[in-house]
Amino acid sequence: MAYDGAGSLFALGLRLTKLDPSGAPLVGPDNCYTTEALVTLGLGNTYSEPDPIELRNGAGVTCVYYAPPPTLLGGTIEDMQVCTPDPYILQFLVGGDLIMNGEDVIGYQAPEVNVDPTPNGVAIEAWTRAVLDNAFASTLPYFHWVMPRAKVRPSESMTMNGEDALTPTFTATLEQNPMFGDGPVGDIDFPTNRIWQYVRAAAIPDLTQGLVPVTADAS
Repeated sequence: MAYDGAGSLFALGLRLTKLDPSGAPLVGPDNCYTTEALVTLGLGNTYSEPDPIELRNGAGVTCVYYAPPPTLLGGTIEDMQVCTPDPYILQFLVGGDLIMNGEDVIGYQAPEVNVDPTPNGVAIEAWTRAVLDNAFASTLPYFHWVMPRAKVRPSESMTMNGEDALTPTFTATLEQNPMFGDGPVGDIDFPTNRIWQYVRAAAIPDLTQGLVPVTADAS
């Protein structure tokens, strides 16, 4: 077995896909977006913390003690940061509306209050490049990360000042989504039914900023 000696991972970009109520990629010309604006993305898991069961007899001696094991509840994204307030990124991740001037997108409008702006969630794919130290790794230098259904929220305010760059940051909860299948353009050939996963890859798709059409036969 080859040793996968990744020393560090460099974020390369994102592909965001809107989902229908079942979790399948939403078909259409405006439902998938790629961008190289990813700065950082932290993945984690959440677990239950069940209370132990303890029974004592009349003398106060413990006669039954059982500590239920923790179970996996879901996944999390912590501090996903992009390096620009791109209207498409904001609209895909947290809802809201694009502001148009004819056919040109010139801004972003926050979601309406008292409604769930992203009831179906969004699928998030990320690509990274690894610094590696073995010959096997050099033939598969990229990592393709898939989070097939995420409910995303802004994690902090977007601060505008003369010192720091405006870099939107988000958090999310992750769910299993077997309906994501082989993705928005049919280029995923490994299962995508867990809260998150990754696979080593020899190449990455074109992550130039822009919309990618989603077709009915791609999922």
